[in-house]
Amino acid sequence: MYQLINLHRAKFAAFLLVVLPLVMVATGDPVGVGKEPASKPVQVLHSGVAWSEAGAYRSLAWFGGAWGRLTSGDLAEENEQLRAEVAKLREEKSRLIGVLQENARLREEVGFQKKHPEFELSAAKVIGRDITPYFRVLRLKIESGAELKPRQAVVVAGGVVGQIHEVYGNYADVIIVSDPRSRIDAVSQRNRAPGVVMGLGHESDYLAEVAYLNQKDLVRPGDVMVTGGKGGVFPRELVIGTVSAVKSSRRGLFQEVRLRPAVDFSRLEEVFIITGRK
Repeated sequence: MYQLINLHRAKFAAFLLVVLPLVMVATGDPVGVGKEPASKPVQVLHSGVAWSEAGAYRSLAWFGGAWGRLTSGDLAEENEQLRAEVAKLREEKSRLIGVLQENARLREEVGFQKKHPEFELSAAKVIGRDITPYFRVLRLKIESGAELKPRQAVVVAGGVVGQIHEVYGNYADVIIVSDPRSRIDAVSQRNRAPGVVMGLGHESDYLAEVAYLNQKDLVRPGDVMVTGGKGGVFPRELVIGTVSAVKSSRRGLFQEVRLRPAVDFSRLEEVFIITGRK
């Protein structure tokens, strides 16, 4: 008998939970409000079925709750791990981008040193900027023990930055190309027309002008201005900037020429100071 029940336990369970209640509904005495209760056998049968259904419901509820707690706990732990991994990957990506940018700058500096082996160069870090309508100054921290002096040229691989104005031990202030106090002897790379690059001191940009360009010197937008080498501050043929606008003056001998510096001063982090010649 036990083997028979064990063999057909699924059918017995279905009978108890599904078929038997249907049979009871179909054959039982209707009990309504104000009527006599059902007979004792029917009540016993109803109680047994109710007890079975309640037990099955409690079992399913317990398993469902346990499964929900298990899965929700696992998911919460997995989500926490994923968030930690994403944060770590973002940090590593940011660090990698910084390393790649630094490597690119170092490659440019090494290329500049190889291109100009005749210069004695000292590296310096840009640690501050003083920008007013009248002054455009960079503050540098010297990386090497080289002796610095006012009027020494400051450059990067992209071109001329400016010249040292004052020195404070391992620190120095540099007036850049767009400072109105800056004066740099320049020539047009295309036709060698001479002029002097002077800063305009604009608060919203880094524009300069090329003064003393004769009307007969045909300078046009796009011309590159390079250092002429006069005055002994800047070596010859270092890029200063590109002519952005030319206007012929109706009065006088000279043109009105605007120059956009080759260096993006807002992004400078390292520079070279030309301390001498080898």
